[in-house]
Amino acid sequence: MKRSEFLDILDKKVLVLDGGYGTQFMKLGFGGIPGEVLNLQNPEAVEKVHRSYVEAGSNIILTNTFSANSLKLRALGHEKDMIAINRTAVAVARRAGGRETLVFGDMSSCGEFPVPAGTMDFDACVDIFRTQASILASEGVDGLIIETMSDIKELKAALLGVREASPDLPLIVHMTFDETFRSVTGTPPEAYAALFDDLDCDVIGINCSVGPAVSLDIIRKIATHTSKPLSVEPNAGAPIFDGVKLTYNETPEDFAMYTEDFISAGCRIIGGCCGTSPDHIKLISHFATSGRNLKTARTPVQIITSRTAIATMDPFITIGERINPAGRDRFQKQIVDMNFSQVLDEAASQKLQGATVLDTNLGIEKLLTPEHFVKVINELDRASSLPLSLDIQTPSMMELAARHYSGRPLLNSARVTDKNLPRRIEILKKYGGMLVLLAMGKEIPETARGRFDVIMEGIRILEDAGISRHRVLADALVMSFGAGKDPSVTLETFKLLNEEGIKTTCGLSNLSFGMPDRSYLNGTFLTQALDRGLTSAIMNPGDEFVMGCLYGTLSLAGKKLTRADVRVSENPLVNILLEGNAEKLLKEIKDLCNINDPVIVSQEILGKAMEEIGILYGNGKIYLPHLLLAAQTSQLSFDHLNSLLAGEVESKGRVLLATVEGDVHDIGKKIVGTVLKTGGFEVIDLGKDISAQKIVEKALELKPDIIGLSAMMTTTVGRVSEVAAALKAADINAKLICGGASMTSDLAIKFGADGFAKNASFVTDLCLKILN
Repeated sequence: MKRSEFLDILDKKVLVLDGGYGTQFMKLGFGGIPGEVLNLQNPEAVEKVHRSYVEAGSNIILTNTFSANSLKLRALGHEKDMIAINRTAVAVARRAGGRETLVFGDMSSCGEFPVPAGTMDFDACVDIFRTQASILASEGVDGLIIETMSDIKELKAALLGVREASPDLPLIVHMTFDETFRSVTGTPPEAYAALFDDLDCDVIGINCSVGPAVSLDIIRKIATHTSKPLSVEPNAGAPIFDGVKLTYNETPEDFAMYTEDFISAGCRIIGGCCGTSPDHIKLISHFATSGRNLKTARTPVQIITSRTAIATMDPFITIGERINPAGRDRFQKQIVDMNFSQVLDEAASQKLQGATVLDTNLGIEKLLTPEHFVKVINELDRASSLPLSLDIQTPSMMELAARHYSGRPLLNSARVTDKNLPRRIEILKKYGGMLVLLAMGKEIPETARGRFDVIMEGIRILEDAGISRHRVLADALVMSFGAGKDPSVTLETFKLLNEEGIKTTCGLSNLSFGMPDRSYLNGTFLTQALDRGLTSAIMNPGDEFVMGCLYGTLSLAGKKLTRADVRVSENPLVNILLEGNAEKLLKEIKDLCNINDPVIVSQEILGKAMEEIGILYGNGKIYLPHLLLAAQTSQLSFDHLNSLLAGEVESKGRVLLATVEGDVHDIGKKIVGTVLKTGGFEVIDLGKDISAQKIVEKALELKPDIIGLSAMMTTTVGRVSEVAAALKAADINAKLICGGASMTSDLAIKFGADGFAKNASFVTDLCLKILN
């Protein structure tokens, strides 16, 4: 199916997706077999589930290939069957769907996150999705869907892989968010929507994790930042498993009552995820009536984003200029040597000073390699920095940075020439973002009208390429006052652009280059520029006079730019940990050891700081990237302290972690391990798909105080009971705790566990409680 045909359908009709598969397979007695493997071992069972959804009214059914990528199948011991599993899945869905039902190839996470949230190479991740998409496309699916993605960078890799394999098929993308309106790696729905509104997909949506009520709230947030059709697949509430039968607490009637609300919010595709059945889909189909004009026009709110942070255009964007080694030879050498500690320091300090975006300029680019640009992007992402302005002049390096960036960047910049602007357009269309458009072609016009005309010509070229003027920040070009340039030309250009509704920016510090009293010149000019409609500036947020002019001028105009305290803790060590500066932390720890016993420094100072990190994560004040960064940053200092103590420090307990047999989900368990380590526990992680026998063997060998089990899948949650029985039979007295998407506190009690952790934020307190 052509993409244009698919979008035409969505203008006229709400399409109904299918529902959950895992619970349906369990009802048929196949709970112990990985769903994708059923394509080969019992295709009749898969076809029966497909057919039940077709009969319930599904317009689209998804191939049974959710985890049929090479990495997930390798973990299941079926990598050699990957092509056969995917091919058979398409054939089975086709038989069940007949002529009238669309078949979309289903793909989901690799099970490992790309760097920096995980360890997977980004391009390797792209290859995994490209390979699976190629098979599905070659078998004749009508479209593709990437769903249940909790890391925005992995979803970006997936989209790029799909589009390399199949540029012409319709593509739906879905992330998953929890009740806090964040993904596992800290991304808010608005940041996701803004980036993927730019990228080459046709429908944006969400699935899994939450029921219809919370899903509706998330969809409404997404709708403000994209003009694309929306899609939703909520869970049927929370799982209830009595050890034999799995049910969910949202009835088909309760679930379907949200259908009209989803349509009103912009959803053109509605289905179900975990726990939904043909009964749920039948009622959705009943309420999703056709025959109305569903074409709506939404103008997305423009934002610049990182993985976790959002910079809004209104009332002003302060773009910090300090990540730039110009005139700072030592800084330039550090960058050349791959030492990005000062980059991270400048990022952290500018955030405190009030910057909302960070201009990132690595200086003399001929001294640098592609690795420099990838590394700095990942390091700033690891530190969960503010959104970035990619101030990069070499097009190939700008493209590389945009490719690896986890948010929606500002590309700085483009001139309106036949050579310069088309290359930036290519990058924008492939990787998303906004663009600083300079008011110059080959030369800089001398008049305001001349600069205005250049900008409008550039916007015309961008719009002809499918890039909205709303994605442009026009730079009217601030010139050096000391060189005799007239600032009134720039001010008048701002005024002309503002009258056309064009957002503007400038390099503020250029005005006073080589002049005395720079702050006063910059601050005065900024006040005048704001009066002419300036909406952002690349500037020094550490200049208190200039920042005071900004806040004061906006306040007098009735606009509020709140200068918030962005520190999350009063403990300076916590803030250093969250900045990711391991060398700075080590210096502080060495200084503390000069006046304190190293045992006190380890347990009562650095240990308490790490405990606070865990508490902040549990309270939603920081996110997974912060947690991982803090754990990594602390390691050098803990190694130093341990070398001084020679085994004097005792852990709070030894914890043995494992994902149960048949379950290849590893991410949540790894997060739990990180949280426990930050809380002072010794953690041994056995990995995923671990049998009860192996867990018993390792428990006898390692003698842990606590054994923690993860069961993410509805089909594997019963394995916890098996492990509990095996531990009891082996007379192992370690406390047993469990968690995972399919686990509940009632089940934990029923299975004989000593505790249940709803998520990683509860696990440290749980372990302390059951040990004490």
